[in-house]
Amino acid sequence: MVRVPIGQRIRERRRAAGLAQAELAAEVDISPAYLSLIEHDKRYIGGKLLRRIADALDLDLDYLTADHDSRLVEALMELARALGHEELDADTAAGLVGRYPDWARAFIRMHRSLQDATETALALSERLSRDPELMALSHQMLTQITSVRSFSEILAEHEDLEAAERRRFAGIIASESDALTSSARAVIDTLEHSGDTLRPSSPAREVDDFIIDNRNHFPPIEEAATALRSEISGGRLLSADALAERLAECHGIEVSSATGDAGGEPAARRLCLAEGAPVTTVRFRLAQRLCELEIGPAFDELVATAKFSSAEARLRAKRALARYAAGALLFPYAPFYEAAEDLRYDLDGLGARFGASFEQAAHRLVTLRAPGAEGVPFAFLRTDPAGNISKRFSIPGLRMPEFGGACPRWAIYSALTSPDQVVSQFAAMPDGARFLFIARRVTKVATAHGRPQTVFSVMLGCEAHHADRVVYGDAYASRRDSLIARVGFECRSCRREGCEQRAHPPVFRQALREINVAEAGDADSHAQQQNTSGEAHAANGGD
Repeated sequence: MVRVPIGQRIRERRRAAGLAQAELAAEVDISPAYLSLIEHDKRYIGGKLLRRIADALDLDLDYLTADHDSRLVEALMELARALGHEELDADTAAGLVGRYPDWARAFIRMHRSLQDATETALALSERLSRDPELMALSHQMLTQITSVRSFSEILAEHEDLEAAERRRFAGIIASESDALTSSARAVIDTLEHSGDTLRPSSPAREVDDFIIDNRNHFPPIEEAATALRSEISGGRLLSADALAERLAECHGIEVSSATGDAGGEPAARRLCLAEGAPVTTVRFRLAQRLCELEIGPAFDELVATAKFSSAEARLRAKRALARYAAGALLFPYAPFYEAAEDLRYDLDGLGARFGASFEQAAHRLVTLRAPGAEGVPFAFLRTDPAGNISKRFSIPGLRMPEFGGACPRWAIYSALTSPDQVVSQFAAMPDGARFLFIARRVTKVATAHGRPQTVFSVMLGCEAHHADRVVYGDAYASRRDSLIARVGFECRSCRREGCEQRAHPPVFRQALREINVAEAGDADSHAQQQNTSGEAHAANGGD
């Protein structure tokens, strides 16, 4: 993991506080010479000393531990790879983040804006090329433009026209111009009507950043959920009946069921749940609705502290916090953390003990970030069978894809072909970093005849040195080479040669040179390399 230099931040804060080096050194019980080394990033520190320095300078510890900035470095490197700037290295990115974090964030925002604009343009292009109504309007506009141009040329080139003819041609031009205006307005109305489908995904990304910046842990919500739970029940499991009773007695909300997909609007006095939905889903929906009603002010306060650019982003954030609160209510922090440690993060065991689905238990594990009671730091990823990533949470050293798809050799994809069982993987990255991946296919069953199942794959990932704390790591205790899966982050940044799953060529020039050298030695290898992506895709389709 790349370290972000924090020495300059300590030095600037010390100077702003009017403290001499000797004064701060004495306060934190180190020598001035050692403090000088720290301030010039010659010594990396952590633990109690870092906390003493943060307390002495009245700084948030997160500002000095640089967890947020490590993720920012990873985002910059992913951005560089996406743009093909393979010559940029992580140390340079860390230096930029360490000295000018706001500039680094500005680059990320700029790239996201460019990507959003590109996606919108592509969506518009797709719409224009496939929508029959827009195609007809486009041809109509071209016809009208041609007519206006033709009659305008006649007027310009023939000065000897009779006055009556000139008036007739001018009238035709005016009439066609009016028609052209109407056609243009029709195109605009059609595109505005489809605005929701063409809207960039920035609000979702803003919410992702908000959650990641808070390390997916919100103490005010944990406290509010604990207080609410104490009012409902003192038992280990909150039943659906207890939650429904609280909704009815305190908020006048009637809970009912209906065939097929169902749901109630937030302001409605009725919460309609799908008939036949799993009890884990029912409990979670009831808990989420109850938290929206009783912990809503805490959501508002947290959202107000973030710099969201739109009302849609703020609404998304509140919904995400409501889901977080539902997890905190159903799976209280202290008991869940203790059970996780006791069961060594056995997701099936946690699900059985707390009445949670696999995905709910995995979500809750990612939120165990309380100081003094912190669980294994997991990354989280969810994808559908098409590879569309709908949820992600990174950890330092293991970035979750943002600008493209993940490595197809990750366990999250193999889990899609292994229903009803947990798939684990001890993965080695091209840079030597190793991680334990835990994935499972989750299926939301159809609630009525003819409705398709909804399928996702959910994956947790942690650094290899945590594997001995996790039951799934036991299979890889020997670290034998045959047990290690050689994977990457995603195709464009991966230097691995001969990967039959490669979908895109690597952007690194050195890797490309190596591939070209290999191709030169084998007349058939070039054609084989070109067909690799298609063959892999066909194989996947056959599965």
